Amino acid sequence: MSNEKALFCKLNKPEDVETDSTVGEKHVPVIMVPSVLKTGEFYDVKITVGEIEHPNENEHFIQWVEFYVGNVYLGRFDFAPVMTKPEVTIPIKLGHQGIDTTLRAISRCNLHGLWEGKVQVKTE
Repeated sequence: MSNEKALFCKLNKPEDVETDSTVGEKHVPVIMVPSVLKTGEFYDVKITVGEIEHPNENEHFIQWVEFYVGNVYLGRFDFAPVMTKPEVTIPIKLGHQGIDTTLRAISRCNLHGLWEGKVQVKTE
């Protein structure tokens, strides 16, 4: 099985990609949020796909991004090729004080499959 087909068959993470390859840099969701959140207050979480801009053409594009707090599914955001940018801002409010929480995003490229990005936040 070619390396590209292998990527399409699993949930890919940054550590799964060879260090000299840019495929991960174009596909792993990047989650931007303060590292400490006050309990009960809304914060904007910005998710972009890739540290390097991903192609956005009919033949190769990001189809969607799903967003999770831990394993709790919060939503899915679909993108069309050419006319949209794989980027979304979501307001969230966390309710448990003093807990480390993992925010996760999973993106799907029509050619390179599923990719996961994570970030830890703390509530106070």
